[in-house]
Amino acid sequence: MALYPKQFGTMLKNARADRKLTQEELAERLDISVSYLKDLEHFRNLPSYEVFEKAIHYLNLSADAVLYPNQNANNDTYQKIDHLLTFCDERQLQVILATTEALLSVDGKPSQAE
Repeated sequence: MALYPKQFGTMLKNARADRKLTQEELAERLDISVSYLKDLEHFRNLPSYEVFEKAIHYLNLSADAVLYPNQNANNDTYQKIDHLLTFCDERQLQVILATTEALLSVDGKPSQAE
C-alpha cells in the first residue's frame, strides 16, 4: 500500500475543519496523541494502518483518494467537492454528473463518464 502523507494530511485536516473539531477532539476520538495528529496534518508522519482505518471511517474519507492520488489531490476546491459527494444520494449524484458533463461539453472537453 502506497500512502501519500500530503494527501492524507490535507484530507485529515480539511475533514476535521469541516466537522469543526479541534485537534484535541479528533486525537481523542482516534485514540492518538495530539502531537501525532499534528505530525499527520503537517505531512511529517505516516499513519499506522489502524489509525488510517479509524480516520477514514470516522471522518467518512475516501481511502482511494489517499492511496491513488490524482492531479487534483492538492486542490482545495476539489477536496471539498470530493468530500461533499459522500453526503449525496443517488438522485443528487445524477444531477451533479449531468451538470459536470454539460460543463465539460461547453468547454469542448470529452466526458470521462461514458
